[in-house]
Amino acid sequence: SSVLGVYGFNSKNGCLKCVCEGEYCYESRTVIFTTLNSAKRTDRDFRRNAYTSHQKTTTPLIDIPNLDLIQNIIVGDRLHLIDLGVMKRLLLGWRDGTLGFTAKLSAQQINAISAMLRRIQLPSEIHRKFRGLDCIAHWKGTEFNNFLHYGSIVVLKQHLPADAYQHFLLFYCSITMLSSNCYRSNWHVARIMLEKFITGFMTIYGHQYITSNIHNLQHIVDEAEMFGPLSTMAAYPFENGLQRMKHLIRSGFKTLEQVVSRLSEVNANDYYKTHKSTKKYPFIKTSEDSVRVVLDEGFTLDTSQRNGWFLTKSNQVVRFSNATLTPSLLIQGKIVLGTQTFFQDPFFSSVLHVFCGNLKRLSSEEFLFNVQKIRCKLVAVESNDDYVFIPLLHTLR
Repeated sequence: SSVLGVYGFNSKNGCLKCVCEGEYCYESRTVIFTTLNSAKRTDRDFRRNAYTSHQKTTTPLIDIPNLDLIQNIIVGDRLHLIDLGVMKRLLLGWRDGTLGFTAKLSAQQINAISAMLRRIQLPSEIHRKFRGLDCIAHWKGTEFNNFLHYGSIVVLKQHLPADAYQHFLLFYCSITMLSSNCYRSNWHVARIMLEKFITGFMTIYGHQYITSNIHNLQHIVDEAEMFGPLSTMAAYPFENGLQRMKHLIRSGFKTLEQVVSRLSEVNANDYYKTHKSTKKYPFIKTSEDSVRVVLDEGFTLDTSQRNGWFLTKSNQVVRFSNATLTPSLLIQGKIVLGTQTFFQDPFFSSVLHVFCGNLKRLSSEEFLFNVQKIRCKLVAVESNDDYVFIPLLHTLR
């Protein structure tokens, strides 16, 4: 907001995308935005300083050619709006009652959810294990991301009230859709669900909690259609870059100069330019007691429980057992028979390629699958006597 020369997100006219005017709520002591589908701001009016209650000063960005100061400035940063924003707000609200007592979890429920999270075996591509709800204050953004996509729908089902869980599914389904190009044909559905989520938020938790983060959810579909899935609008790479820059600093004296000097040394070093990965995918790695198949960067299958599940393009859930080169790569595995959808509302979970099944119903015979027939890797999450199989989003094909 400071670079744009506008008032901050928590001001009454702080929305960067629309002219919705917030109001101060004395109950929650925040500015709330209860209006949906307000008129959109335009680049033309912004450059004419027509938004006097929104603009504080002229921005130097107006000198950049072909830059739309409304559409090209995003609010849908995955890290801060979704993961550290809405998802964290919901979890803290359920745990601590800061969203009212409608869906507040008891101590027993918090312990049960934490135990379920710790039992989930996440794939090797995900580098952080789940921690309990007692550690939320220390969760990183990726942990909220992983909770939303790979744990939430299972661990919350038995503990949230039915209306709160169905309301949360609107958020889960819409954000999952917007997280992959594979669901792009249904992004218009995500828009409808996010609007229902916002209005439902008022009904279930109260209008006093419709802060700017909740309000901005209605704008992220437009940004996804313009720039791509939410992962392309995330601040994660920049946060990681900041971490690397911090490691370049050796003392508190002239820190900026230290970073610039170290980065110039790295850029001048030909080693970093010439020694790049030349791996050709897919390939097989074998050892005495195991076989590992690397189908692509960030897509590994082996015989372990955490890495042993994949989905075919005919929606068959398969347990990996072996791989052969004869001469093309063939994946060998057993099919989980009788898989079903995990939820039916707001639509069948099969639309998102989410299924549930019983491991006792593995086929007795093994089948061969061409790698071109594989849709994605699956995260297997235990749910009572069954397992819920959820796509590892970045592996979707």
